[in-house]
Amino acid sequence: MLDFLLNLHWLTILIIAIALLVSGGVGAALYAAIAAYRNRKPAIAQRVETPPQFQDVLGSSCPRTEIRISDGQKEYQYDNLRVVQIHLLNQGTQDFDEFKLGISLNLDDAEDGAVHVEVRSGDRDHQVKQLTPLSFAEPQPALDVVLIPFNRQDSYSLRLLLAASEDVELSGKIGLSSPHAIRFVDLPTVKEAVQEAAMATSLSLGPFQFSFDK
Repeated sequence: MLDFLLNLHWLTILIIAIALLVSGGVGAALYAAIAAYRNRKPAIAQRVETPPQFQDVLGSSCPRTEIRISDGQKEYQYDNLRVVQIHLLNQGTQDFDEFKLGISLNLDDAEDGAVHVEVRSGDRDHQVKQLTPLSFAEPQPALDVVLIPFNRQDSYSLRLLLAASEDVELSGKIGLSSPHAIRFVDLPTVKEAVQEAAMATSLSLGPFQFSFDK
């Protein structure tokens, strides 16, 4: 009887020790996961759109029309102008009083570049400070701006007007950078977001919820 009690005693100690080791391992793994989540860089969602180039309304059968733009003092003529739209959304948990953004135009022709920029924000309390002067006379291959502020869930849209060669391919040549410790992620369009949501179906049953792909 005494041997049985002693064996039971050591068995209890062994079970408790194993439970402590397992719980300690789970706790350490959980702590590491939480620490990694807290230390990861904030996500800035971005989408760069390059609409088709301007086309002559009379078609290719007529001589190509020059595009003329005036700044109020001088008139400038271009054979080709392109529009680039950049959309930004702060998906992270960090608020930025000022967020510096660099836009690089990796174009092949040295004479190609940005000549004008327009900004759209949520309200008049959200502004964009332009650090790189732009003019129609001198296209710039890079542009630096500051978003003031760029808090959580804030969004900005920038529209660049580019003087570019007629056959230049803009896809993949517009680069974004920032000195802040952030990471850029893709910002889907409304159509893409709806399609992604439609790919999954959820079914609730009491306290349980089942999800499955279509």
